Amino acid sequence: MPLVYRTLVNVPGEDEGLVPTATRLLHRWLSKRGNSGAQVAFDASGCHELSNRSRALVVRHDNPEEGLSFLRLTTESEKPDGTWRTTVTAVADPDLAPWQYAWLEMAVDPRHDLVREGAEPPRWEVMPPEAARMLLEAVPAHDGNHLLASSPAIVRGRDTEAVDALLSTILDPARRLAVVATGTPPDVTVPAWREAIAGALNRSTGMCAAYVLDAAARTRVNERLPEELDVPVGGVRTLLPLGGEDPCPGQHPRMSPAGLGAARDGDRLRTWVGAALARKVRENALAAPLPAPLRAIDALLAEETDDLRATPRRPVPARSSSSGNGAPKPSAPPEGWVSAAELGQYEQQVQRLREEVKRLNSRVEELTDERQDLLVGNNDLAEEVGTANDQARAARHEVRWLRERVREAGLYRLAATRPPPDPSPRPPSNVRELLERITSGTALPHLFFTIDNHTVEELVDSHKEGLWVTRAWQAMLALDDYARYQFEHPGSGLGFHSYLRRSPDGYRVIPVKRLASQESDYVRNRGKLNDKRLFRVPEEVDPSGRVPMYAHIKLDTEHGICPRLYFYPDLGDGTTNRIYVGYLGRHLPVQQSN
Repeated sequence: MPLVYRTLVNVPGEDEGLVPTATRLLHRWLSKRGNSGAQVAFDASGCHELSNRSRALVVRHDNPEEGLSFLRLTTESEKPDGTWRTTVTAVADPDLAPWQYAWLEMAVDPRHDLVREGAEPPRWEVMPPEAARMLLEAVPAHDGNHLLASSPAIVRGRDTEAVDALLSTILDPARRLAVVATGTPPDVTVPAWREAIAGALNRSTGMCAAYVLDAAARTRVNERLPEELDVPVGGVRTLLPLGGEDPCPGQHPRMSPAGLGAARDGDRLRTWVGAALARKVRENALAAPLPAPLRAIDALLAEETDDLRATPRRPVPARSSSSGNGAPKPSAPPEGWVSAAELGQYEQQVQRLREEVKRLNSRVEELTDERQDLLVGNNDLAEEVGTANDQARAARHEVRWLRERVREAGLYRLAATRPPPDPSPRPPSNVRELLERITSGTALPHLFFTIDNHTVEELVDSHKEGLWVTRAWQAMLALDDYARYQFEHPGSGLGFHSYLRRSPDGYRVIPVKRLASQESDYVRNRGKLNDKRLFRVPEEVDPSGRVPMYAHIKLDTEHGICPRLYFYPDLGDGTTNRIYVGYLGRHLPVQQSN
């Protein structure tokens, strides 16, 4: 059962103790699940049914003579995508003084039909349990030697102690969790930016400490940190644990101001920012093992929890052999007789099995359709690979032929010279990097983007994100080169479709089958569907500020999101001589989905 969430905090020894505090906190947390949760007892080990699909397992150890106190609560819930297990542990042990420890883990056992042999594991939509936030707010939780809060802290440059505390936290060799630091943009107030960052980090509660710096604090912090750990203004730096070693460049992710600025909606941030920040934060939290003394305690509590889980339910006490008025014991039912209660249980089981068969049949149909789509996509990819291999062989042959001609001309040194490295950047690897490149204004000079970042964010966290981003980048490069071709060959009258089929030397193209030059008559003549294809352009292109974009590039053929890129070429005399990209996102509605 793989982990999907973990946090570990250490708490200074208190008079009351961590375990009693955790007991009250967990009781409040379970009470939110209804009366069954409120009735869970934490004073002794036991198994409690919360519903027909969830239960709570409590393991409790108290040894007043040695000052030991252990508490572990494990909740297990059956959900459509698998079994989710949340474990909260609180430990008070004199051998671990002056600290007491609490850690919370969440794991999921995926449903078998969601996991295929050799396939990538599912990407779970993980939100930290509310118990994690309640714990951080109820006790003075620490990560290493520094406080770990449930929400971002504001650091102002005039507060010398706060600046020193942040620097000490970053450099703390005992730190296990990430530190997320951001400089407030000049057009946003510090409290407003704190609220925006708090919303983006709601997926990372308990797995990082967050700090929002004003301009003075950012300057003072950057002066005392290595250059590769700078905190950007309007951007975010994720500082992983240093472990007392010098920082290694590139290991501490930096979200640039341009990338984060593209995700801003006023004082709020798009949802994909939280997913992007949580990815590295969660990887770091899951990769850090429990300290050795806690691993021994964890193994003990895990073994006792397994014993509770395996213990059969206690039978209902048998009735008295005689009734209160002295009536004789009723005779045993005949062999093969089934009571009405048992019969009802069997009928419910049969109904559940029928529903399961129906669900599995529906799933088989979905998988059959998906297999057909994958076969089509695989054939397309095989054809593209064959074409690319042919082009590569032709290019190698041409290079050899040209070098022979150069040698025959007596230019031996030139013939032996290796070409310089290809200056073209590698394709972006994710949506965030793609958005950063297209908002830089330099990578694609002939394209103008009016896309809504919100539609692009829907491509984040899919197992095909890399494929879609690569194809989108290839499509943009081909469009940019097509505009350049038109400038360098005025009056050619070559449409984009013909340009792709001709594949001019020195210009980038994509397979022509990815292009759809037009929408169907049905889509163009239906107002609701046609309106979905009206996208923004400058008023110099159209006074209304919107034009219909029917030409689009298919980034995938499989069912589901099937991303599309819509564009509008405004090239030639009396035009803006640009290609406008108005949409990048999931497949727009068509006749079948209307």
